[in-house]
Amino acid sequence: MVTARKRSESLQDVPLAVSAFTGDQLQTFQVDEITEVARMSPNVTMNETSGLVGGAITVFMRGIGNDPGLDQGVGIYVDDVYLNRTSGALLDVFDVERIELLKGPQGHLYGRNTIGGAIKYITREPGEELEGNTEVKIGSDGYVRVKGAVAGPLIPSALYGGLSFAWKERDGYQTNRFDGSDPWDADAQAIRGSLIWTPAENLKVKLAADYSKDDSRPPIPNRVALDMRSIGGITFVTTGANQFFGAGTGIFDSPNDVRMPTDEDAVASGFGDYDQYGIEQANVALTVEWDINDQWVLKSVTAGRFLESTQPFDFDGSEQQWINTLRSNLESDDISQEFQLNFTGDSISAVMGLYYLDGDQTTDGNDTLQTARLRAVQTHFKNTYLDDREVESISVYGNLDWDFAEDWQLSVGGRYTEDSKTEIQLATVDQTFFALATFDRDALVTHFTGLGLPVAMAEARADSLTAPGSIVAIMPGQEAMVESHALFGGWLDPDGPGPRPPLSRAIEFSMPEDTDADDEWGEFTPSVRLSHHLGDDTLVYAGYSTGFKSGGFERSGGRSDAYEPETVSSYSLGLKTTLLDGAMRLNAEVFYNDYQDKQLASIQLLPSGDLEQTTTNVGEVTSSGFEFEASWLPPVDGLMLSFNVGYLDSEVDAFPSFDEDTEDPIELADTTELGYSPEWTGQFRASYEVPIGTLGTLTLGSDISYQDEMFTTSPIDTTDSIKLAQRSDSHYIWNAMAAFRTRDDRWRIAIEGKNLGDERALVHTFDIGIIATGGYTPPRTWAVSVGYTF
Repeated sequence: MVTARKRSESLQDVPLAVSAFTGDQLQTFQVDEITEVARMSPNVTMNETSGLVGGAITVFMRGIGNDPGLDQGVGIYVDDVYLNRTSGALLDVFDVERIELLKGPQGHLYGRNTIGGAIKYITREPGEELEGNTEVKIGSDGYVRVKGAVAGPLIPSALYGGLSFAWKERDGYQTNRFDGSDPWDADAQAIRGSLIWTPAENLKVKLAADYSKDDSRPPIPNRVALDMRSIGGITFVTTGANQFFGAGTGIFDSPNDVRMPTDEDAVASGFGDYDQYGIEQANVALTVEWDINDQWVLKSVTAGRFLESTQPFDFDGSEQQWINTLRSNLESDDISQEFQLNFTGDSISAVMGLYYLDGDQTTDGNDTLQTARLRAVQTHFKNTYLDDREVESISVYGNLDWDFAEDWQLSVGGRYTEDSKTEIQLATVDQTFFALATFDRDALVTHFTGLGLPVAMAEARADSLTAPGSIVAIMPGQEAMVESHALFGGWLDPDGPGPRPPLSRAIEFSMPEDTDADDEWGEFTPSVRLSHHLGDDTLVYAGYSTGFKSGGFERSGGRSDAYEPETVSSYSLGLKTTLLDGAMRLNAEVFYNDYQDKQLASIQLLPSGDLEQTTTNVGEVTSSGFEFEASWLPPVDGLMLSFNVGYLDSEVDAFPSFDEDTEDPIELADTTELGYSPEWTGQFRASYEVPIGTLGTLTLGSDISYQDEMFTTSPIDTTDSIKLAQRSDSHYIWNAMAAFRTRDDRWRIAIEGKNLGDERALVHTFDIGIIATGGYTPPRTWAVSVGYTF
């Protein structure tokens, strides 16, 4: 039973692609975190944003999701409450009833930012019986996890309560060669409680609240690729003066570190603020359900999510200081209200509702340092002492399911959403521009011939060092000594030719960089589905659905420009059937997605030395594919087999842009690909339960999942070697477990192994033009657990 259409119904009666897993299934296949659900369903990728920063999640369904720097494209819901932010959404799986994955645009029922689909995390509710459980798990790398839950009646037939918790610790997977620390560890805890009051037979009031805190040391992004030519040029600018004008005249005494990691867990970071990482959040929700009569049900969901975090970013993967950011004291408050009215008649079922979201995010400490190891001719420090972002979303929706003939149903729905965003940033930028020296050609020829070089070779080297753009930056305070040197040729303006005189001394200045912007966008997202039952056990359907992601703002260099919304139209044909007297279930769907104005963001180091993010509406993108899921209970008692496979083909059809040199319009579609779109995904899993005499039962479970190669950022310029390097190889992940459960079903003892083949594949990357960093799948792990249920 699932609630994909905001009412309870059989999975096999829902005319759209839905994957659903019960709490017991998730336990059998070792799903401890929400990201691990991805391997259970085709065409889904779910990972921590470990190529950039820890503590946030990136989710893609059928190649649609939260591209870097943009709003999420797959909505995550906890008991009908939308999580407006990806930070803090790396949910632990505990005391869960089931998890549902809804594929394709869900704009008509779930609204904003569900352009790719939705994930529903549904917790267990307390009932008439007193019940509870606890589990202790220990494993490799010092892993310890304790979780438990208790629920039952507080006042019989009137008031029920539940309380659950989870706590975990683990040593770090990584080793930082800079200080010997072990990042990517675990130190987190969470608690959840609920009260259900039934003052009347037709009225139910539920109050739920949870609190979590994550004090882990997050994963440090590891180097994936370097632009050696550009970095070599930067190194010459910042250290070349030492060679020709004397030690101490260059900005640095050592070259830029271009070492690559020896393995996936050997990281390097000289950024000392990773110990400040932390995410703390509290959520509360009040749900009231009133059965007005046998046909009408009114539901209200009032919720608040309150999050505080500090997150460090090290973009260069080096012991040296190139570029880093500390975003501290970030606070976000999301308040939502939904009213939902359901109708159930003989031939018509309908749902209609109103939804409101008010989200506010504020930080008073966002510092970014860029040194000359990145910017060559200058240092740049930006202190954003106020960053306030507000979003308000209002929508009205409805959906009607009409059984217009025997075994035929027509579903028609739509939603109108209006989003408004306001952003204010107050910042100060401190910059130091170095004096840039050129060389005297004749003096260089004399210098090189004096070192024993043939005249022709000396002249060639002198020509290269005096070619346009050949400069060295001078350490402040050393300019006078350089001017008196025989090899000195003159000073160059750091910004190139222009009306200003060349700088003969370093200059420092501070300037405000304040931005503000506000805009609003509205979109109607309809849905139409036609379904037909071929007998009692087979459903065929065709559907059209749409999704909408609101626009936003691109902030750069003191300006803030709006970019347009992103929309998608999806067409699908599906089949759901149950065979062999209920022993086999086969579900399949083919789909075609048509994007308009797809949003994509990239960050580039410009020739001026400025680091700039550009966000554009790429134009047109299409994707198509299919999914097949099968479950079978063969004629062997206790055996269950499941299999799924997905295929995806994504194409950029139009990406208009302009040539940077000629400013002529150009088309980039042929050299652009999208990330997080593996062509093939699949999984096979099996569980076998066998009795052990009168003692109990032994359950053996194993699963192996496959993911084709994919790019781990988006978009990909296929002419750029840094972008091309951000590719995850095709790989298999194999897990296995064995669990003994006593005859009275109270005790459970299990041994588990994850990623037994120790496959270390890239899952997320980020680049700043000349450096790409990434995060990987966790290594092979094992664990032993003991649980008790009453």
